[in-house]
Amino acid sequence: MSDPQYQEVTAATIPTYEKDGVKIRVVAGTVDGVIGPVADIAASPLYMDVELAPGIEWLLPIPSGHTLITYVFEGEGVFSGETVSAVKMLKYADGDHITVKTENDSVRFMLIAGAPFKEPIVPYGPFVMNTIEEIQQTLKELRNGTFIK
Repeated sequence: MSDPQYQEVTAATIPTYEKDGVKIRVVAGTVDGVIGPVADIAASPLYMDVELAPGIEWLLPIPSGHTLITYVFEGEGVFSGETVSAVKMLKYADGDHITVKTENDSVRFMLIAGAPFKEPIVPYGPFVMNTIEEIQQTLKELRNGTFIK
């Protein structure tokens, strides 16, 4: 039942990391000291737009216990041993890193990771709570003008 918060992020506020054929727009998380503007989220997310030039091998540490997915939307690469062409989403088992290699083509993908809450989730519109009763209470507070204190 944390206080609601909103973080506005514009394209101009997203830093870019570039080195040795790797270009990463860091929305959340950190890459070699480049810190994304999205912060103070309980799931400690990583959210990055990653582009690798042809002939590159890249490794990124992933915090233990984080759920990791990649959404490949341009090109082709080898993701932790599996050759993947756009358009495809992959979910990974728990590990300590991801490795991506390119051969003749470049690849561009979204990398998204976060710590699971291990709690029941009940979504309703923009709200996410643990029970339907909490959703109903939230809607009551919203109608009464007491939602944000």
